[in-house]
Amino acid sequence: MKSQLKKIHLYTLLLAALMLILAACSAPPAPTASAPTAAPQPTTAVQVQSTSAPTVAPTSASAAGTTLTDGAGRSVTLSGVPTRIVSLTPSTTEIVCALGKCEAIIGRDQFSDFPAQVKSVPVLSDGFNPNYEQIVAAKPDLVLVAAITAPDVIKKLDELKLPTLVVGDVNSNFESVKRDIQLVGKALGADAQAADVTASMDKKLADLKSKIAQAKTKPRVFWELDATDPAKPYTPGPGTFIDEIIALAGGENIAGKAESPYVQINAEEVIKANPEVIILSDAAYGVAPESVGKRPGWNVIDAVKNNRVFPIDDNLVSRPGPRVIEGLEAAARLIHPELFTQ
Repeated sequence: MKSQLKKIHLYTLLLAALMLILAACSAPPAPTASAPTAAPQPTTAVQVQSTSAPTVAPTSASAAGTTLTDGAGRSVTLSGVPTRIVSLTPSTTEIVCALGKCEAIIGRDQFSDFPAQVKSVPVLSDGFNPNYEQIVAAKPDLVLVAAITAPDVIKKLDELKLPTLVVGDVNSNFESVKRDIQLVGKALGADAQAADVTASMDKKLADLKSKIAQAKTKPRVFWELDATDPAKPYTPGPGTFIDEIIALAGGENIAGKAESPYVQINAEEVIKANPEVIILSDAAYGVAPESVGKRPGWNVIDAVKNNRVFPIDDNLVSRPGPRVIEGLEAAARLIHPELFTQ
């Protein structure tokens, strides 16, 4: 079970690695930034660059069907409302189900495990390598992939003449997630459901912002992604979704001024920054909160001394889907528990 969880963690770390690749294309790499050694990348797993924002309305409609512009700027024509969907990423699976179309999913990747009902759906991909023969045999009328899906996978799906929609952006934020939900809603003929989901997200976000605005402090936060090497754990830096979550939750990211979006930070830097709260995204993969204080020198950190080292459900913050608001609330409850006493 632990090895399976670790494999799932590699999927999350691939996001971080791809962010590093993207950053390297536009700026010199930071000396401390490199791809996580615990997450080797397939050589084909290269970011699909988005050329335009995905439309939330058809770019054209005719007797041939509806044409949408997806997250990679591709024109995708659907002949009708899809009823046989293969979802190859957890985020797209969660979006489809949030729109009330879970029963339309006939194939998934192995990481798609929420909601629970999708666990009975056949697995047609290990998360990186789709089984094209099985996908074709399933006769899908829509295949959903993500911004991190390898271009050669998308090319192969296109060659097989399978309608494939790229959903999402590597630089995800709350606004882009809502656009993703609207895009999938348009593709599935579920515009009203998508509007309801995004409106609910907006309300929850507004309520959380109102509550967090009452905070009288802004605690320093260290968010750990991976501590395979405890002397150099990985943490999210500026421009990342988690950096936005920390800020919205009323905290200050100690790596918020790093030169790369994902950095491998020296333990000495963490100790010097003296975080008041430590959040462990890697808790599900074997890192126990009580183990953090046993690392050399970490016992002097305020978060350790005050028992403010917490695990968090990584799926809530690493999957750009409807549950990201739950991830924000979970983080806010850890950073500002005094605001959630009632």
